[in-house]
Amino acid sequence: MMARKKMDLSPPLSQGKNGARTQRIPLSRRPLAPWLRLAHASRAATGQTSSTSRLRTIADFEIVLQLEGSAWIYADPLGGSLEVPPGYLVLIPPNYLHAWGMDPGAHIAVHFDLQARPDLPAMKNIHHVDRVVTRAPATVMPRFSLAWPDRDNALELPMVTHVRDMELWKERLMPLVEVWMRRAHLTLSAQLLFQETIGWALRTLADDAAYGGLRVPDDADPRILALLRELESGAPQRPSVDELAARAHMGLTAFREAFQKATGRPPRQYLEERRIERAARVLMETNRKLYDVAAAEGYDDPYHFSRIFRRVMGVSPRQYRSPRSAQRPRRIV
Repeated sequence: MMARKKMDLSPPLSQGKNGARTQRIPLSRRPLAPWLRLAHASRAATGQTSSTSRLRTIADFEIVLQLEGSAWIYADPLGGSLEVPPGYLVLIPPNYLHAWGMDPGAHIAVHFDLQARPDLPAMKNIHHVDRVVTRAPATVMPRFSLAWPDRDNALELPMVTHVRDMELWKERLMPLVEVWMRRAHLTLSAQLLFQETIGWALRTLADDAAYGGLRVPDDADPRILALLRELESGAPQRPSVDELAARAHMGLTAFREAFQKATGRPPRQYLEERRIERAARVLMETNRKLYDVAAAEGYDDPYHFSRIFRRVMGVSPRQYRSPRSAQRPRRIV
């Protein structure tokens, strides 16, 4: 992230964690009732890079998962824009003045209420402002605090989050796009699917944001940082330590020392934990067979996979998946 500098920010933004700016997004006292308004998948072709965009607000929440290429979002209270590479998710709350710019690539976008307003039709939720802004780097990350009135247990989320398992996010969000394309989003079945999905999305986003917040030291070797971003943003990989050192253009000994300093663990342990954590997320959120989950992470022997899983997560894969495992650990490292 770029070096931060002081900026003149007007209310309701306030100083938050780690120098970020937190805006409270109050909910009414009504119970939560997630409501799907609009879901689509968009692609910008080569040559559609944009350096300017028109400001707008939305009357509901929107999440945008960048699948390919890149995009950017201009946060008007900050007077700057945030880059959105593949594998990053953007959260936009109601009435937040912003602009969206697309480079060649693809994304999934979902508009929703947390407290249902079924009388607000799709496309009537977007309000453009007669002002065009230019792509320009922001120096802080906006954060949003969702809470009921007079309650302290707020859910705090950044505007842009690097998700840990983009394929799983895509798997969960695409059914909403398919429902919308068939204009079946107002059926009871679709809304039940959405309520389950948005609950999962916000909880998982909080987990992914917490994981992203526990970043490496500021003085970590930039070659290690680049390698970590590459490993996390692409498809699951199983490289050897020698291959990673070569990709970082470092000798093996120097690579091991720099990697340990950056992540707090040796490369082999880090890679194994990432594999197991990806598998744990799939076990928790899907009905895939244990053998298939293990094989997807390169474990041909399910018994060996179970031993490694227990060592990393503290319980067996079956115990982790079982809803009766009330004490199921959750690793956020």
